[in-house]
Amino acid sequence: MTLGDATAVAIDPRALAFGYAQRRSWVFFAWWYGAVIALPGAVDAGLSGLLGQEPDRGIFMMILGTAISVVGWLVTLGVRFSRKPPKPASDIPRVEQAIRISPHVIKFSVIGAAVIAASLVLLTPNGRSPELLPIIGLIAAAQLAITGGIGYSGWLMKNSGELYAQRLERR
Repeated sequence: MTLGDATAVAIDPRALAFGYAQRRSWVFFAWWYGAVIALPGAVDAGLSGLLGQEPDRGIFMMILGTAISVVGWLVTLGVRFSRKPPKPASDIPRVEQAIRISPHVIKFSVIGAAVIAASLVLLTPNGRSPELLPIIGLIAAAQLAITGGIGYSGWLMKNSGELYAQRLERR
């Protein structure tokens, strides 16, 4: 622990818990970025298959997203299974702000995904054509996958004290 880390912990005892949550969030997003590509690809491939179209685009996205997820998971192996104490969070006000606004961002994003999908279907000339429905599903699924990641990260920050206490008990 550096002098700056010790100062952050001395100023706010939640710094270590927030740091632990930030580390877990980073580990999660290392593989979730790929899932944000793979999940919409699965929706695209599924809708394309149901509508009698070629699912190649969706299958490619699923393979690419899965490969990125595997690489992200492998890159974080050392951090994922580390017994090293977390680096204390240095920007507590930013973490507190993220905890406060995260539920609103999630609601806005879910509503936005529904509005975007409905607008594309209803307001574009070929919105209801079978050729465009897989792409509309892909767009909505991508936004919802991103929203899921934001929600999980917010949950980690909100419950950081409890999660960090559980980690300390296991050590």
